[in-house]
Amino acid sequence: MRLAAVILLFKEQLFIEATVRALYPVVDSICIATQYDRSIAGPSVTPDSGIDVLLKVPDPDNKIRLVVHRDTTHLPGDDGQAKLRNAARMLDPEADYYLIVDSDEVWPADILRKCWAEVQKTQWAAYRVSSHCYYHSWNYRIVPKDEGYRPLAFLRQGFPFALDRQVHWHAPARWKEYLRTGRKPKTVYFPTEWAIHHGSCVGDDDRILTKIKNWGHREGVDPEWFNRVWKNFSPDIKDFHYYKDGGDTYEKLLHVPTAELPEEVTRCTWPEGWIEK
Repeated sequence: MRLAAVILLFKEQLFIEATVRALYPVVDSICIATQYDRSIAGPSVTPDSGIDVLLKVPDPDNKIRLVVHRDTTHLPGDDGQAKLRNAARMLDPEADYYLIVDSDEVWPADILRKCWAEVQKTQWAAYRVSSHCYYHSWNYRIVPKDEGYRPLAFLRQGFPFALDRQVHWHAPARWKEYLRTGRKPKTVYFPTEWAIHHGSCVGDDDRILTKIKNWGHREGVDPEWFNRVWKNFSPDIKDFHYYKDGGDTYEKLLHVPTAELPEEVTRCTWPEGWIEK
């Protein structure tokens, strides 16, 4: 079976190499969509060097595919993220499954191989994976309440995106699922110990301010969060979720020594303060 990774690239020049290199040994293609000098929400921005960094990543098997869409109005989907993800999917129409990856997510190769083996064995419509999210640096992992964030990871061919990572399940592929399995499309969860590493809140002030300004879900961010919470960081911080109604979604921070992080993270060069030496 064929597996294609799908990535949106925006203002992640310091993450994209780590993300791509982690996927490269396992997937058959890496399909990347960007608006280059437009934010995913649409307004014009000054581009960073993300594409330049990407083009310098070794690609001996010619797996990396890139498309620039400066105008997404013609693409299917109800928001900018869905439109770009659908555009990235189109770069490998022969894929049996798509691996949906944020450009600041790092997959340990052993976990990715386990997940892909399970997908090929069970062949459900979609799969969700646990996510270790980090805060301020790679050495502080968020401990969430309950099971935490479990993003959509694997998606079977034929299902387009409607909003962000949300899928339009009433596409023609739905009927193929009925024929194939005798039931509606099913999403299953991998074991919680199979987790990816998400650097969404890793970085300095500039990176976080850029994310707040350009996030697709920026409307939900507490306008006082950056000055009240981010700028007053301490390892024992409480109630530090950036959503206005985030409350106690995050329980605490867990310190993770660099030696206990996956090699896919530690082999990369990060800016000062992003990881303990």
